[in-house]
Amino acid sequence: MNLKSKRALWPHALALALGYAADNVNARCDWEDFPVMSTMTLAPVLGNTTHNRQQIIAKEFRTPDSKDSLERYYWRRWQAPIPSALPPWEQLSLMTDTGCLMTVQYQPTDTGTTGRLIMSNFAQSSSMPALGQSLVMPDDAIVASDTIMDDGVKSGRVVILASAMTPDEVSRFYTRQLRSEGWALEHEWNQDETHVMVFRDGPALYNVLITPAADFTQILINTEEPN
Repeated sequence: MNLKSKRALWPHALALALGYAADNVNARCDWEDFPVMSTMTLAPVLGNTTHNRQQIIAKEFRTPDSKDSLERYYWRRWQAPIPSALPPWEQLSLMTDTGCLMTVQYQPTDTGTTGRLIMSNFAQSSSMPALGQSLVMPDDAIVASDTIMDDGVKSGRVVILASAMTPDEVSRFYTRQLRSEGWALEHEWNQDETHVMVFRDGPALYNVLITPAADFTQILINTEEPN
């Protein structure tokens, strides 16, 4: 891929990343700034998680309000949030002028809406490892989001990439590369427009979700292995 084509992927990668990574050493996050609906019941969650190299603060929520009511609330409070999706969640996000990213992940339930409120400080050091490090990905891929989780029993990772390769090319790439590293393709299916592949190496899982977009392909990688 030439430099011009790779640069063209950046707007899409930024949208997938739900904002932009501000190189701002003065960035700060205050949970009191996160809008919370009065009907929400909150509980701490994701205690040892980093997103795009930054530690995140997250709370799980439940509310009897509908998904539409929740969306109206955050569109009113944030004026112009960035909508996105990280299945099974829908997301609305806002980057503040202090470099703090606030995201609400949500999905409807039989009794209302459930999800997470996530806050991440985007002050970052250039000496930290690059996003997507050690991950299998196409040469042209742009890393939009890299989240690492460790609950003591197992560790996991969720990474979103943007590539100019076609979905079929991406599928062949991961099948070839992961098999060469000892992963076995355990399951493969289509869900709406998304092609899902599940690879296994003993107890470790490597899930690849490939979704076509307007002029690029979104790749969601989810890995899980016991500690």
